[in-house]
Amino acid sequence: MKTEVFYEEDRMRIALIPEDDDNLVPSEKYRMFQREFSVSLPEGVKDIHPDLVALATMLVVNPFVGNRLVPPLKVSSRFQIAANSVLSRYKISDYVDPLLSPREQPSTSIPMLAFSGGVDSTAALSVMPKNTVSVFMDRPLKGKSLYNPQAAHLAVESLKEIGYVSESVQCDLEYVRHPVGFPTDLSNGVPALLLADYFNASSIAFGTVLESAYGIGHERYRDYPIGAHYTFYSTLFNAVGLHLSLPMAGVSEVGTAMIVEKSPIGFVAQSCIRGTMNNPCLKCWKCFRKATLGRALDLDSGSSATISSLLSREVKSKLLAYPISHENVVAFSMRRYPREEIDADDSRILDGLLERVKGISDLAFLTRWYKPSQILVHSSWREDFTHKILEFLEVMPPKETSEIESWSMASYLADPSTVSAHDQLEELFDEP
Repeated sequence: MKTEVFYEEDRMRIALIPEDDDNLVPSEKYRMFQREFSVSLPEGVKDIHPDLVALATMLVVNPFVGNRLVPPLKVSSRFQIAANSVLSRYKISDYVDPLLSPREQPSTSIPMLAFSGGVDSTAALSVMPKNTVSVFMDRPLKGKSLYNPQAAHLAVESLKEIGYVSESVQCDLEYVRHPVGFPTDLSNGVPALLLADYFNASSIAFGTVLESAYGIGHERYRDYPIGAHYTFYSTLFNAVGLHLSLPMAGVSEVGTAMIVEKSPIGFVAQSCIRGTMNNPCLKCWKCFRKATLGRALDLDSGSSATISSLLSREVKSKLLAYPISHENVVAFSMRRYPREEIDADDSRILDGLLERVKGISDLAFLTRWYKPSQILVHSSWREDFTHKILEFLEVMPPKETSEIESWSMASYLADPSTVSAHDQLEELFDEP
């Protein structure tokens, strides 16, 4: 795939030019659609290092490239060598400027955060240094959409008012794929990458949680820091003088809810991207997880919505997946969900869900911090981070750390009683 960059007033536009061997339909779930993406840059942002532009482009086009990627600008030799050392399906072409110095990591400790406005990224910001620059990727609306960025916009403005450096940057990269969404799981970091020189940043953080990093709640534990995903992306980020930091990697969704409840900036968080501020849609999968978890933890911010009212078609399909996405969080919430004053319908649904997840362990460890994950935080602010996170959560003791590292759902999912409970839940959801 060839790519070209164009600058139009305050906007950077990257044109994507497929070649014959590119794979524009890499999955039955999505395909390449829009053949360009653009980023509206804040005033004063200019002379972005070509390696940063190249990496930003890779985070968008990676799934669709065939044998080679021609970056928008000539890159440094170091970036090409580093990228090609972890790329297997394709290589960065010899579009290299041998005189271009690579971007070195600044000596100043200024972290950035790819901020979504949700619970997980707000929890991340709560334990990061106060000089963290949070950057929200603001998708421009095109046609009919359930997406509503109003809550995130208010979060950005609220953070500014209390002294944080917070930016909202329009970027339409989600339209590069159909259906609309992130082409790669770190795509929302593209605006932060392109502002890294402007803010002299040394690291970029994401709100990735324990479930997504270490696989807890999924079929088996993975040693994330030495795994293929982190090795691939951290190598690319290091090549442009940035550390890829994941301060929430040792914290479950349960823990991020607890952090946000206690944090002085927790009031800005709302994970639902369909509703307005303090008025989530209560129909999406995120709303189901966050609302039931809030009730289970008896949080002031917990929704008073009933379980049955949260069971949209989307939520039912998620609960009938095998395994359920973030099954550990669902199990934690259902076991601790208050039965007081729930009606007969909610009681039957709760019983069905409890039967479905009864084979999972107690999960009390989800309220604590998995300390080995601190290696995923940049050394320049790791000590500060450790002090801050301990203000919100206790450290998992050795027994719970071992429970994390031996996590496996294989025998549980193969158990006939679990399969039977799944079938019974499906019948319950089919009832009129």
